[in-house]
Amino acid sequence: MQFHVPQFIDIEDKLFGPFTFKQGIYVAGGLGASFVIYRLVPYLIFSAPLIAGVGILTWALAFYPKEKLGKPFIEILEAGLKYTLKEKLYTWKKTTKDPKLGKEKEFVSAQVPVMPSVPSGALASYSLKLERGRPQVGNTSDNKTTL
Repeated sequence: MQFHVPQFIDIEDKLFGPFTFKQGIYVAGGLGASFVIYRLVPYLIFSAPLIAGVGILTWALAFYPKEKLGKPFIEILEAGLKYTLKEKLYTWKKTTKDPKLGKEKEFVSAQVPVMPSVPSGALASYSLKLERGRPQVGNTSDNKTTL
């Protein structure tokens, strides 16, 4: 028995002429917002930039290809608004002020970093190289082979 496998399932259906349902909603909303701005703002010199801004936003929402940004424009707009409106955590890096120079110095902790000791001898150096994950290469200077 043969089954029909659906093709092109990631392409949206065109419902309003050449527009998909989402594109139709965005265009209708943009036209409605432009009309409301035109009726509420009394002078065309003030309403024209607002209408142009709404038109650009409408075009970006409806027609900007998601392949260029990796996501639909509405998701990027939503992420930008969330970032703008949410609380931000600011961290403070402690600095000390040198009274003689009048400049701030970066705060240095009192702990001295512990340096690992380097083992001596051929076997110890091989084990150190193995611990570091480096590939072993033969020493060509004295024609010795390594593990």
